[in-house]
Amino acid sequence: MAIIGTLLPLNRSKYWFVRDQVYFRAYYLIANCLMACAYLFLDIPLILAALAITLHLACIFICLRSIWPYFYIHKVSVPGDSKGQQSVPLKLLVFNVLHTNEDYQAFLDLVQRDSPDAILLLEPGQAWDTGIADLYHDYVHSVKDIKENTYGIIFMSRIPFIESKVNYLVSESTPSIEVLMSIAGRQIRVYGLHPEPPIPGEQSTSKPKDLEIMLTAKKIKSQPDRELDILIGDLNDVGWSKVSNKFKKITGLKDPRVGRGFYATFPTYFPLRIPIDHIFCSSGFLLKDITRHANIGSDHFPVSATFLIPQE
Repeated sequence: MAIIGTLLPLNRSKYWFVRDQVYFRAYYLIANCLMACAYLFLDIPLILAALAITLHLACIFICLRSIWPYFYIHKVSVPGDSKGQQSVPLKLLVFNVLHTNEDYQAFLDLVQRDSPDAILLLEPGQAWDTGIADLYHDYVHSVKDIKENTYGIIFMSRIPFIESKVNYLVSESTPSIEVLMSIAGRQIRVYGLHPEPPIPGEQSTSKPKDLEIMLTAKKIKSQPDRELDILIGDLNDVGWSKVSNKFKKITGLKDPRVGRGFYATFPTYFPLRIPIDHIFCSSGFLLKDITRHANIGSDHFPVSATFLIPQE
């Protein structure tokens, strides 16, 4: 099973079961290591043991090649705080609330403790919009599309918007947001995304998800006044997948988790978790910290990141 799960995503099929196996590369790495060691002690013909161990070693290499950047010993892709350099902080919080979650107060308490400058909420319906209404007194700038199909989206901010809009890149059922702000004399464009996952009951293939991510990459790349960009959201994908790597190559955006850890965010109810909630940023940012918060009733953990914007 470890060999099959590792090798399946190498083919080009977009079928959900094939593409989703890449999410579990960290766990397949452990499984392949254990199986390779186990064959050393099994009483089977030497040639069969050698073949099995060779396959497991190949799978170990494939898994390591994918997830290696997220080990602490890897060089970070987004530098940390540079002492002595004047900069302005920007803290963002992203949270897939789970449409049926009713623990609004736990989220309000988190916002009070974490005090982000801007918040992206995914899956909010009308009940969530009402349940967190008090936040709009502090986060007076907002753009949203409230839906009951688990693809609602809210972006709220203490920082004024120069521009804000809701995009429908693939369909009207899966909105995304785009906001332009000015901080420390720098223009920062923030994109919030929640494409459909390739799972039974949603999409049988990864095509809609991949398309939305690639269309966003094209939109980011084509901005004529582009300066600093941030992409946040539940991408229903991992940072080492083919489409994520292609997105980063096209846009030049960096993953601040590289060299700092996986920050696995889903699911909260199971110990084997995957990092599908993302905050990508332009290379012009510094990173002060990134935090995965405690479970507050959703199937996703909230994540916040504090960037530092060097003053020109």
